[in-house]
Amino acid sequence: MHAGGELIEIEKRLTSRDFLCRQKIVGGNFRARVEDRFLDAFKDTAESSRHPSWCPFLRGLPEEEGKYVCTVHGSRPLICRSYTCCAMRIFAGDGREAGKVKGRRSLVTEDAILRRCWEESVAPLATDDDIAWGAEVAGILGRAGYRVETYE
Repeated sequence: MHAGGELIEIEKRLTSRDFLCRQKIVGGNFRARVEDRFLDAFKDTAESSRHPSWCPFLRGLPEEEGKYVCTVHGSRPLICRSYTCCAMRIFAGDGREAGKVKGRRSLVTEDAILRRCWEESVAPLATDDDIAWGAEVAGILGRAGYRVETYE
């Protein structure tokens, strides 16, 4: 959403669903093809017109308010393929990424100490407020020697 316009630029429309695109940061071109199942969503440009910095292939799902889809997922460029979406990244004291929170509150880590800290101190948190929860998690993990970056 927030980086799409910085990453991808449509250079030329080849057909009604095929586009020659440029990867702005890493360079090079790629061909994007809008998937059959997303053709109707792709044709609706109202929201993308309101958000010109978004990826030109990101569209809202009409039947699911607030849900979005990559209409060219099968032909997306390498930079998108290697991007791992998460709500929070957790870094160890030495700066290495020790884990990430995917979905709403699911920890993904190979770090045994982080996992134990999470299970003992974070998992029991009862707040439904995501902002308050994130602040509490940052405090808990900070006291345990980790640094947290959260993403909206």
